[in-house]
Amino acid sequence: MAKAGMPPTEVIVASTRLAAETLRLDQLGTVAAGKSADFVVLDANPLEDIHNTRKISSVYLRGEKLDRAALLAKWQHPSTAP
Repeated sequence: MAKAGMPPTEVIVASTRLAAETLRLDQLGTVAAGKSADFVVLDANPLEDIHNTRKISSVYLRGEKLDRAALLAKWQHPSTAP
């Protein structure tokens, strides 16, 4: 969307709120009381440069901070056991 010329603000809204509305996922898409607290904390402002969405500081799933290093290690070295 950004490559097509859409401003960063509109890309973020389309990718979050509007996507959730389109899919009728009323617990997702925005940060608000009573909704599922899944969100990403960034190290830089994506409104200044949409590529800043890749500068991830931390990730929260249902309000709990994920251990990104542990997940990465697990994905890079998956168990060979069935």
